[in-house]
Amino acid sequence: MNLNAVDLNLLVAFDALVTERSVSRAAGKLGVTQPAVSHALKRLRHLFKDEILTRGPHGMQPTGHALSLHPGIQSVLADIRSMVSTGTVFDPATTSRTFRLSMSDAMSVEALPLIVSRVRREAPNIDFVISTSGPQESCRRIADDDIDLAIGVFPHVPKEFRSRELYRDTLICVADKRNKRLKNGRMELEAYLDSPHVTVARNRDTGIQVDEILDSMGIPRRIIVAVPHYLSVPSLIRGTDLVAHTRRRLLSVFKMSSDLTVFPVPLPMKVPELEFIQIWHKRYEGDPGHRWLRDLVLDAVRKNPPDNPAVKRQR
Repeated sequence: MNLNAVDLNLLVAFDALVTERSVSRAAGKLGVTQPAVSHALKRLRHLFKDEILTRGPHGMQPTGHALSLHPGIQSVLADIRSMVSTGTVFDPATTSRTFRLSMSDAMSVEALPLIVSRVRREAPNIDFVISTSGPQESCRRIADDDIDLAIGVFPHVPKEFRSRELYRDTLICVADKRNKRLKNGRMELEAYLDSPHVTVARNRDTGIQVDEILDSMGIPRRIIVAVPHYLSVPSLIRGTDLVAHTRRRLLSVFKMSSDLTVFPVPLPMKVPELEFIQIWHKRYEGDPGHRWLRDLVLDAVRKNPPDNPAVKRQR
């Protein structure tokens, strides 16, 4: 193949077409007209001697050859973006750039305001696109260059990624103060296991260690409600006999009602701490803008620890 005949824009169009599986959606993603994308698809078919996209019962589908090419082309495009960014002077006071971050719904309430507040003061031309995905999906999206940075708890970080610890958090229990199973503001293990529970769904938000510990011990409990994140926990607990676990740092975000009480998880062993980290692909290690973002995220969340009197009373 004569590389002089390969237009880089064709590879960008290839990525959009295989990802979106639609000429119109690819055009919208690229900010060009549908005829322009249709013309690019015709050129791609000639270049790779493959249909790239074919019409099936569920719309346009990539061919097997297109799917095999896609990871490599995504990697090449990501490397090019990184090289261009690395060679660009980054001045937070004047540079215009959009960063794509992934974090849980709870973290978008807990940490994102701290980050955005700093950015508005120091870098008024920086924009954010925030999305939510679980640990495995976030890693896939970083590898695909769909996001720049992910924040959360990641049990397994791929070797081609880089990471930095932000802070650690602990799990605690929350119940209505009028719950009859409480004794001196706490629950014994038997009362805790006899209680109906609210839990956070696995693989979406953090804090599943309690579920894993109980499963490993063969200890059953009745889960009445499984929710995708912690934000709805206080309102579900209030005025009921339910018990749930949540993260200590979130109590300040929740603005805990006087109707609720918190207490340590009554398990016979210590519940492991949650290590919150930020992760990114090594291709952005030398990118000055990306490095600025990582430093700002770290500084913002560490300098603004939550303060909640209810937590201090329970320590």
